[in-house]
Amino acid sequence: MKKLSWAVLLTILSSCDKKTTEGPGPFRHVDQVLWVVSDLDNTIHHWKNLGFNQVVGPDTIDAQLLKSGKTVKLRTAMANLGGAHVTWIQPLGGESVFHEFHASYGDGAMSLVHRVENEAALLDESNRLSDIGLGVREEIQLEIRSVNLHYLLMDSRDEGKYILGLTCGDSDAKWMETLSNENLHELRIDQYAFAIRDEKPVSAYWEKIGFPAFRISHPALGKKHYYDRPVDHDLIQGWQRHGDIAYEWCVPVSTPIVYDDHIKKHGEGIHHLAFTVKELDRVLADYRSKGYVVSMGGTWGEEGKPGSGRYEYIDLEEAGGVTMELLWSHEK
Repeated sequence: MKKLSWAVLLTILSSCDKKTTEGPGPFRHVDQVLWVVSDLDNTIHHWKNLGFNQVVGPDTIDAQLLKSGKTVKLRTAMANLGGAHVTWIQPLGGESVFHEFHASYGDGAMSLVHRVENEAALLDESNRLSDIGLGVREEIQLEIRSVNLHYLLMDSRDEGKYILGLTCGDSDAKWMETLSNENLHELRIDQYAFAIRDEKPVSAYWEKIGFPAFRISHPALGKKHYYDRPVDHDLIQGWQRHGDIAYEWCVPVSTPIVYDDHIKKHGEGIHHLAFTVKELDRVLADYRSKGYVVSMGGTWGEEGKPGSGRYEYIDLEEAGGVTMELLWSHEK
């Protein structure tokens, strides 16, 4: 795999602000989720209906695809979902990495993007990834409301099950920080979660990239239910806790189970965002009153004791293709 050409690198460096805030390594924090949808207005409507009102957009823009030499039109919006920054993208026409993803996967989260400190760090990381065989799938430049956004999307989807993204500079980061974490039910992002068939090759792939190997667990869960009926399904979890938000890799062992549903409909990839909740039943009552359906749930630990808790999934297939998980833990 060749390293990035100097022409591409100069384009990257010229677009990045020179002043950035020093912080932890880039992969310890997800800067934003690139999330491709077919109907942006519908997606925004549903997430606002769920209590997330920190949204900017939609905007219609032209995106420059620097590697493929194309310009495509997109509708975009940015949101803060309880601490998870997302950039929703609706392709409006023309072949692009967004169109390609949507054609094969449907609505869903395409990429987790990480911000490097400065131009030199971007150059170093691009070349490090190139040296271990991870090339650039696309380089994208766009402008939203006078803010320049620049992404390198790496070619990691086939083996890693999502596209690893990189960005640099701080102008858009400062702008995104104006979107508050606040929302109706005080939900806070707790996990980025994936549905996959086999944890071993995926873990090995990300370990090669420099992420930790999965820590495997086979949880003992209670009161398991699937669309309001009791079930006895089973799963394996692979955990990565290298950053401020955990990654959970969910492997269906027996069905019916929502991870298997997702893989059959979309393929392997980002399945849900998990949020901690203070009053689970109150949130569920609100969501049910608005027509949302609980797809799966259950408990862990010894009920009523510290370390125990409850989880419930909200079916949001028609709200952009990414499920929501609500997590409640028993307090000491």
